[in-house]
Amino acid sequence: MDSSRETVMYVVLGVFLAWLINQGMALALSTDMPVVAVESNSMVPVFYKGDILILRGVEPTNLNIGDIIVYSVDGRGTPVVHRIVKVNPDGSYQTKGDANNGQLNFEYYVPYKNIHGKVVLIIPYLGWVKLGVTQYILPNFVFVIVAAVFTALVYYGRRWM
Repeated sequence: MDSSRETVMYVVLGVFLAWLINQGMALALSTDMPVVAVESNSMVPVFYKGDILILRGVEPTNLNIGDIIVYSVDGRGTPVVHRIVKVNPDGSYQTKGDANNGQLNFEYYVPYKNIHGKVVLIIPYLGWVKLGVTQYILPNFVFVIVAAVFTALVYYGRRWM
């Protein structure tokens, strides 16, 4: 097998293994979203942009003021990671980022059904891999492909000369 086929095979195998590990963690931790990369500094100094968070699913009876949760907001693609600051009379939650001056509009009502889990582990810096791909490579995908093709042509062109 030539090296380019082996490379493709290893990339496909790596993506499959990453997916399999994610699914296994989701099952073991009882959440649909076991791993989250932090995309802002709203929770400094607890964790920073680029950190990885490991989540565990939790029942409403085990959510308390002070817990850091990850939840989805309708109309926003990126989940929010903030601390519970109040439990509303209807059982929904209010949250706030530790580094934020006040609450944002969507933080006054967070229903339990939108919560993916509670943060149980923080891994510093590892999330920059995901952020690099989603914030820098994918938005500039055409330029990345052109640069890769150009680099390959220069590299192989020099070898053939």
